[in-house]
This record gives sequence, structure tokens and C-alpha cells, in this order.
Amino acid sequence: KAKRDKSHHHLSSVNMSFSSFSSQEFCNGLGLDTAGEVSQLEVRQMLGNIEDIRDYHKKVMLPKMEKAMDNAQLMRILFETEQPRLSRKYGRYCINNTRSSIIINQNIKFFSLYQFNKGLMLRVDGMLIKPIQRLTRYHMFLNSISKTCKELGFMEASKDFAAACDSILSAASHTNTMMWIGKMENCPLDLSGQGQLLKHGQVLTRSLAGSAKKGKKWSTSLQKPSSCHLFLFQQTVVLCRTSENCEEQNNPHLYYAGHISVNQVRVRDTVGEDQNTFEIHKLEHVKVAVMEETNTSKSKSDTKSGVIMRLECQSEEDKDDWVRAINNEVKQLRSMARTLSSQFIMII
Repeated sequence: KAKRDKSHHHLSSVNMSFSSFSSQEFCNGLGLDTAGEVSQLEVRQMLGNIEDIRDYHKKVMLPKMEKAMDNAQLMRILFETEQPRLSRKYGRYCINNTRSSIIINQNIKFFSLYQFNKGLMLRVDGMLIKPIQRLTRYHMFLNSISKTCKELGFMEASKDFAAACDSILSAASHTNTMMWIGKMENCPLDLSGQGQLLKHGQVLTRSLAGSAKKGKKWSTSLQKPSSCHLFLFQQTVVLCRTSENCEEQNNPHLYYAGHISVNQVRVRDTVGEDQNTFEIHKLEHVKVAVMEETNTSKSKSDTKSGVIMRLECQSEEDKDDWVRAINNEVKQLRSMARTLSSQFIMII
């Protein structure tokens, strides 16, 4: 009984806090009252996928948690099953945080007046942090129940709740990564629209000197290897230069260097005798958008395949992982394209 009472107390707290961020006043009211001040497009960009998260928790997570309240095994299965979706939804929300903050800062006077006129407890920037706080709430909830079960001697239940808590921690770690990526400077892409982050890591960029000039699209200005960070999204490969971040040493500052759509990619596994290096080429008859060394955006079309990036990994195993991950996503996108094309032809 003590375990059940404490569980319901924590779940009630989660539910109450969540309803405050998902109010219609917040999600819908802004867009209706901002004519002439903040555009509808800016409102949508600021909110990101907040309504999707609201509906997901209201219609999926909270009802299933209530059903699993007295069954620790069901609670563990719930969070382990939903962990990929939690990571994906919150990751998309967090990567949009920087753009959202820019819109708020540019219109801070308007949003302050809006808060005063509506009698709101929090300004919009305070309200936008609530979805992220939801993961913290779930962590506190599951961790507390796990400890209570252990104190009462329900060891198996304690382990199940702890496993569920681990799933939340994994999702939270992913959202922290996405928040960091969202701070990337000079990026022309809408990062929240590039699909799920599949892989990222540090690489060295190698000079493209000696490559076919007609195919050359991107290179560093230095002959020596330059330390960069590579990101593989479902739709795009993004390369960033980095610099030291004194405040967050594990998260260096990111500066956009170039990108290429995954459906335009061809990977060359090994370059010469260097087993740790691979190249990303563009396919024939496609356009590739990259940032030149002058930091001006450029998009061209070429009739031949050209080297876009030459990348050196820390080990051959690391290089193989990158090549495998990129090729798997390329195959998946092309398979999807063939399927859609076949369906279109059948309709015609």
C-alpha cells in the first residue's frame, strides 16, 4: 500500500505539471493574438514540435503509466519500448531550442507584454522549458519508486523501476546532445528537419589537394589535418569545425563547414594506403550545397562524381563504423524512393 500511495502521489505531480505546459492558451493563443507583431511562421518555429510532445504524453505515456502503476515489469517494458520515441521527439524539440531563443530575444518586449496582459505566471521562454523538465520529472518519479521498493523489500520491482529509469537517462543524454548540436553557428539548415541523428563523432579533415579539380567542392585551407565533428542525420551529413568550449569541455563550439544530402552520397571506403580514411563523394547529375572557405553558401551541378569530404578517423574500426552507417542510410533512402516511385507508377 505504501508503494502504491507514493507512486500515485508522484504520478499526480507529473500529470499536473505537464498539463500546465500543454495548455491551449500557450499552444494556440500565441498564434491567434500576434498579428502584426510576431508572424505565424515565427510562432510555429518557436514552438517546434511541442504540441506533438503534449499529445504523445497525454494520449500515450500517462495512460500507460497509470495502467502499469502496480506492475513494475510493465513499467520497465513501457519505458524501454518508448525510449526511442522519447529520444526522437525530445531530440527534435531540443535541437530547435537555439532558433526558438533567437525568436524570443528578438521579440522579448512583445512576449513580456503578452505575459502581463494574459496574467500568466511564466513568460514564454519559461513555458518552453517545461517539456524538457518532463524527462527530469520521470527520472525523479522512477528513481523514487525504485528506492521505495528497495526499502520495502521488493527487490525485483526495484530493479524493474531502476531499468525504466535507465531508459529515461538514455533519452535525456540524447536530448543534451541535440541541444548542443542546435547551438551550431552559421548553419543554413533547419536542423530539426534533417531527421533523426544516427551517429556523430570527431574526425580529421584531410586536404583534397590532388583531387580532380572539377569534382572538388570542399576542403580545409590548411595542409595539416583539421579537427572537425561529423554528424549523420537520416537526410543529411553535416561537417563542423570546432573550437574549445571552456564552459562545457565535452561539448566544443560548433561552426558549420559543409553538408550533403544522404541521397546524393557515394562513399569511398579507403583512400590509398590509409586504412583510417574515407571519402564522401557526390553522385553524378545532382546538386550539392556546401560552405566554401569564404563562408558563402554555394550550390552547383556537376556531371562527374567529385570528392566532397576526405575524413580521417581515429582507427580503422571507427572508419568502418562510419562507412557502414552512411551506406546503410543511403540504401534505406534509395529503397524508400524506389517503393514510392513504384506506387506512383501504379497509381498512374
